[in-house]
Amino acid sequence: MGRKLSTVMSTTSRDYCEVHFDYKEEYAYLRYFTEQGVKYFEESFHGKTLRYVEDAAENWSIGIKKLQCQ
Repeated sequence: MGRKLSTVMSTTSRDYCEVHFDYKEEYAYLRYFTEQGVKYFEESFHGKTLRYVEDAAENWSIGIKKLQCQ
């Protein structure tokens, strides 16, 4: 599918998310993981810039952004 560009650690838990980019389809997405490495959510950002997605990951890491699955 895509390529992992970076990992962002949560400051409010031991969870983390990864910023990925699908070069074929040209969109970025985030994958969210527990501290044990179990993926529990994936969020696509079609039509958004990579900077927007990186900001979303940072906002999640500090507790500003809440996930739809929670």
